[in-house]
Order: sequence, then C-alpha cells, then structure tokens
Amino acid sequence: MAIDGMWYNELGSLLTITSSGTTISGTYQTAVGNAQGIYNLTGYINADTNPSVGWVVLWSNEYGDSNSLTTWAGQYYDADGSEVIITMWLLRSEEPQQQNWQSTLVGEDVFYRSQEQAKSSGITANLRRPAHPVS
Repeated sequence: MAIDGMWYNELGSLLTITSSGTTISGTYQTAVGNAQGIYNLTGYINADTNPSVGWVVLWSNEYGDSNSLTTWAGQYYDADGSEVIITMWLLRSEEPQQQNWQSTLVGEDVFYRSQEQAKSSGITANLRRPAHPVS
C-alpha cells in the first residue's frame, strides 16, 4: 500500500509503517524531548484513494515507561507526487483523578516522505508541543 515506508514529521521524528489489509504496524522514534529509543505502534487504515489512518504508541520501551500513550488520526494524501499524512494527536498521561483536567494534550503533526520536506516545513515546529511525554 502507498502508506508503507518511512515518514518524517516537522519536528524530525521518524514514523515507519507496514500495512497488511486494514491493519498497520511499525515504529515511532521521536526527535524531541526525553523519550529515548524506538516505540512500537499499531493501528488501522482504510483502502480508499486518500485513506484515513490511525495508530497508537505506548510510551514504554527498554529505556523506561512514561505511563502515557499517544493516538494519531489522520488522512494520507498524494497531491502531484507530494505525499503527506496530516494528523491530529491526543497524548494521554496518567494522572490522579482530581487532576484529570490536565492529563490530555491535543496537537497536530504532518508527516512527509522525505526529511527535506519535513525540515523545510518545520519553521513553526518549535511552537508545537511534542506528541510524547516531555517529563
């Protein structure tokens, strides 16, 4: 499927996706904050021309566990050979019930096929929150 392969966001993080029917799997490696290493992801995609796609990353690996996860939901586009995945994300962190109001962050990421495209779009990247726990 067209979505398979490596993708880079405007913050420099690397997303690798493999699809099998409507299921996707892969890895996510963030380029910002304190999260280290590679994280597994799992999700779904539909088979339309501009498919909707969604995946989740649990921020737990051999380097530690942040007691949080991020979900991305978006859509793949191929406009004149310029492929992008435009997404919104929710980062949910574990908090006591009385602090539930501060446990979810919302943001957006755009993923590009090439690092060059992602870097050139990253002008506003330092104004965005990362989609992983900063702790």
